[in-house]
Amino acid sequence: MTKKSLILFNYIKSYIENNKYSPSYDEMRNFMNLKSKSSVFQYIEYLIDHKLIFKDSLKARSIQIRNAKSKINYYNEISAGKPIESDGSIVSLVDANDLLDLNRNTINIFACKINGNSMHSFGIYHGDTVLLEKPEFINEKDIYAIQIDNSDITLKKIKINQETIDILGDELNFEQTNYNKERVKILGKMIKLIRNYK
Repeated sequence: MTKKSLILFNYIKSYIENNKYSPSYDEMRNFMNLKSKSSVFQYIEYLIDHKLIFKDSLKARSIQIRNAKSKINYYNEISAGKPIESDGSIVSLVDANDLLDLNRNTINIFACKINGNSMHSFGIYHGDTVLLEKPEFINEKDIYAIQIDNSDITLKKIKINQETIDILGDELNFEQTNYNKERVKILGKMIKLIRNYK
């Protein structure tokens, strides 16, 4: 690491520890006595390339230190067949950076292990782990974790109608179902899939 990159890295780390969020680009420019923010961008990209930090490019002050543990909840299973009753218990807390390289804030991300075969046609298999994020809006092209009647949780495609929601899966392994909107809670949108090969 270059000397100036190390100086900026230590500044960012100290700033986050003291303020619980990262410094602005102007603050970093002033600290480094640089004439323009473009130089700061170059240092930030250098630190990202060397896997010392990561950030959400869509949000301000979103830089996080890579070696700081980004813990997310890991649930034992989520149904990809018939919905199964879940007590919502968390099996463990895992570091999102250990699961997958995530260049985004992990506060709204959670992981689930797939149990069932009703999403085969979408490339999701029994034993896979999916990462999900609380959705800002609903797109019927995406795949969602949904909760039915505040108990049953399943991973499916959905189609929102005027008063109901269609629950869609693999046509060979799952029969389409339909529920009134008030019975369905959309928990998260699938953003990543993790598969271990033997």
